[in-house]
Amino acid sequence: MLVFLFMGVISIRSVKTLDTLSRQDSPMLSESKVDVETYVVERPQSVSALWEKPQSQSRGEDWIFDVFTPPVLYYNPASREFTVTSPEISIADAKDPWKAFEIELVEVRQRPYRLQLKGYAGDDGNYVAHFELLDTNETLLAKAGKLLHEAGVKVLSFEVKQMEVKQEGSMPVFENVGVARLLDYESNEEVFLTNLETKIFSDLEAKVRSTEDGQVYVVREGSQVELDNGSYVIGALSHNPQEAMVTKISVDGGRRMSKLLKPLSGDEFINQGEGEPSSFSPFAIRPKVVLPKPNS
Repeated sequence: MLVFLFMGVISIRSVKTLDTLSRQDSPMLSESKVDVETYVVERPQSVSALWEKPQSQSRGEDWIFDVFTPPVLYYNPASREFTVTSPEISIADAKDPWKAFEIELVEVRQRPYRLQLKGYAGDDGNYVAHFELLDTNETLLAKAGKLLHEAGVKVLSFEVKQMEVKQEGSMPVFENVGVARLLDYESNEEVFLTNLETKIFSDLEAKVRSTEDGQVYVVREGSQVELDNGSYVIGALSHNPQEAMVTKISVDGGRRMSKLLKPLSGDEFINQGEGEPSSFSPFAIRPKVVLPKPNS
């Protein structure tokens, strides 16, 4: 116990000594450690970034993409496309002539040649070819060397050849096939037609329809349809699925609005028009009419 008492007294004295030292005004470090050269460091000034005002996109004045806030997209079941305005607002905007899109897509398909060979008659060396002009459903008769002004072609030659024809479910057979060689003045190229097949090109064309008067237009990529409320420029076409990107340009040329159109059917057409019904369609590829074979 004496030893513990002795250690306690020594500890108390040591604490008082440290407390006395801490209250002294003399610096803890020597003057040589305190009196040193000081440096002033300049803090770099922050520069606020200035972002350009978001611009309207090519799809329309309402399609505005900000850097951090993309537009909210809605699906309109009536037009079957995505929009930046809710369907309820879109219905209200339909009264605005600029908002109205008065073109609808009827069909997209590979482009048939405007003139088709339907058959022939006559004897060897004196054949008369029967052509059909798809634009008017008109039948044109011509011999070799004749110029068909209506179609913009010249019949360079016409001959009948024996060709192997494959038939589904049976062996191939040989038939007499009329072959017409034409000079197309539009493309300045030669075109071959036969009476067994419809001449089809690889590029696409579309049939669009005005919702105002029901007028039908056959167009290709780059074609322009002029209506009262603006011009409609046909953009990219797709065959599978059938789609057409169409851009509406205001009358003064200062506003643009683009839509991806898909074919409508039945009651979905906005306006069926008042035109007289016609059974002819430039897309109605009908089976070849089998004409009587020439006398041998």
